[in-house]
Amino acid sequence: MDKSLLSKNYILTVVGATLFYIAAYMINAVCGKYAVSLGVSNTVSGFAVAVFTLASFISRPLWGWIVDKYSRRFISIAGGVLCFSASMILVFSGTITALFISRIIYGRGYSAFSTASATIVCDIVPEDKLPQAISVYGITGVLAGATAPGLALWLFDRGHLLLAVTVAVVTVFVPFLFIMVKYNEKQFLNPHSTFALWEKTALPAAYTIFFFAVSSASVNSFIPVMAQERNISADGMFFLLSAVFMLAVRFLNTRLADRLGDNKLFYITDVIYTVSFVILAFAKSNMFLLVSSALYGIGAGIIHPIVNTAAVSRCKPEKRGLATATFMMSQDLGMTAGAASWGYVSEIYGFTAVYIAVALLLLVMMYVFYRVMSEN
Repeated sequence: MDKSLLSKNYILTVVGATLFYIAAYMINAVCGKYAVSLGVSNTVSGFAVAVFTLASFISRPLWGWIVDKYSRRFISIAGGVLCFSASMILVFSGTITALFISRIIYGRGYSAFSTASATIVCDIVPEDKLPQAISVYGITGVLAGATAPGLALWLFDRGHLLLAVTVAVVTVFVPFLFIMVKYNEKQFLNPHSTFALWEKTALPAAYTIFFFAVSSASVNSFIPVMAQERNISADGMFFLLSAVFMLAVRFLNTRLADRLGDNKLFYITDVIYTVSFVILAFAKSNMFLLVSSALYGIGAGIIHPIVNTAAVSRCKPEKRGLATATFMMSQDLGMTAGAASWGYVSEIYGFTAVYIAVALLLLVMMYVFYRVMSEN
């Protein structure tokens, strides 16, 4: 274990993860649009998007078990190779069948890499720096979410082949970066580990992050649609500004937690996060949309690392892989459930009802956190 947070291993892990998530977010951003361009219906394009999450969700327990029993590094490298292979399928084939095969392989590779790399972070940093390490590592996803969709759409407009080649080129560096990550991982492994669907100590955090993911899905999936319906033009700025605030609070997260404590900081931030959705429910102008964006970024930037840290800090080191998989499975499930349910609610009752319902759900999340986490 390295004594410094900014060690060679940690920097390699963060850089590799950043490249990986940028490539993944690029593919995800245009998957539905690409499917439609191949001549299929919106329903089929929706399945093309959903099959990625399903493949990722189903395979997470397996990766968590392998990561704990055999190797973190090998699975992170294998995940990168799988995703590179999936992107190469799109380079050499332009059919809907190839797209579905690519999405299934990519989903499995994504779950392998994300589970293994997040576990490596827990192994290579000192125990007292774990919250800060997870918070900074989480910036990889924030950066990808802020930059990848716009870049992907720009490339796709110039041809799907250019996008596919770019994703493949970015992804190919990931396995090589993780080959250079070297530490004694055997001390964290359990060769006698038996397969399990989840890690019990991570379930409280998993329950909490499910509600968080359901709420996030209402933003990730429907802000552009809501903005168009209300004639608001700053939907692109919403994601950029929220990413800026997420980045800012990630660097302050550890200091705030030291001063207030994780539980108190969670409750305060959950209120801020909830207010962002109340504003969103009634936003009719760019100004209110951007105010909501800033509050949303603050909430997401603080809540996620707190709950993520709780998921891996309560288990034994040799169970970190399964704990990470449990946390991420619940997150996957919440995002899927949110995307499906909020689409239905918006069609029947409108977006005001969607975001009021999300705000109420976040109050439930606060109660769940109190009952299953702060009392344990």
